Amino acid sequence: MWDHTAVTADSKLVVSLVVGKRTQEQTDALVHDARGRLRAGHLPAMFTDAYAGYESAILKAFGRRYPVPRFSAKGRAPRFVLRWPQGLAYGQVKKQYQRGRVERIEVRALYGKAQLQHILSLLGYKHINTSVVERHNGTSRLRNQRKVRKTLAFSKAPRYHRWMSWLSVGLYNFCHAHSSLKITQETQVLQRSPAMAAKLTDRIWSTRQWLLCPVLGG
Repeated sequence: MWDHTAVTADSKLVVSLVVGKRTQEQTDALVHDARGRLRAGHLPAMFTDAYAGYESAILKAFGRRYPVPRFSAKGRAPRFVLRWPQGLAYGQVKKQYQRGRVERIEVRALYGKAQLQHILSLLGYKHINTSVVERHNGTSRLRNQRKVRKTLAFSKAPRYHRWMSWLSVGLYNFCHAHSSLKITQETQVLQRSPAMAAKLTDRIWSTRQWLLCPVLGG
C-alpha cells in the first residue's frame, strides 16, 4: 500500500490523501482531489518526484480544454485538445540510487520557470525540493506503526491501513504542533499546527475534540 499525499509547503497541511498502489489511476485521483480542495481558479506551484504519472495527472486535473476546428460537416466532431494552463508552475526532483543510497539528485523546472523562482524565494528555498512531503512521510511512519518498514506491525487488510492513515493525517493537521511553524508574539512563542498555519482554526485541538468534531462534505 502506498500513501499518496499532497502537502502545502508553507503551512505543512496535508491537503489530500489517497491510499492504494502507486498507479496512474491513484495518482489521477490524488491530483483531482487536491484540485477540488483549492480555491476556485487557483493555480499552485507543484513539486513532485520523477514518477511518470504526475505530469499527465496534473494536465488532466488543471489542463485547459481547447476546441479543435472542424473542416468538414461530415463524420464525428473532433475531440478537444488539452493544454497546460498558463500560470501553473511545476518542477520535479529525480533521485538516482545505487545500492539503496541516493547517488545523485537532478532538479527539473518543467513549466513556469520564472514563477517557480518567485515561489522558491517566497518559501526561502534555493532549489526545487520535496522536503515537506519527505518530512511528513517520516513523521507519519513514526506515529503510525503500520507504515514502519520491515516489521510485523504492517496492516493485514487494506481497509485498516486506509483508516489508520486518515486518522494519522487528521491528528497531524489539527492536534500536533509543527516545530517549523512556531512564531514569536512579543515575548511568547506560539506553537502552531498545520491547520492553524492554514487559518483553518485558532488553536491546537485535543484528540477528543477532533474525534467529536462533525465532518461535513468529507
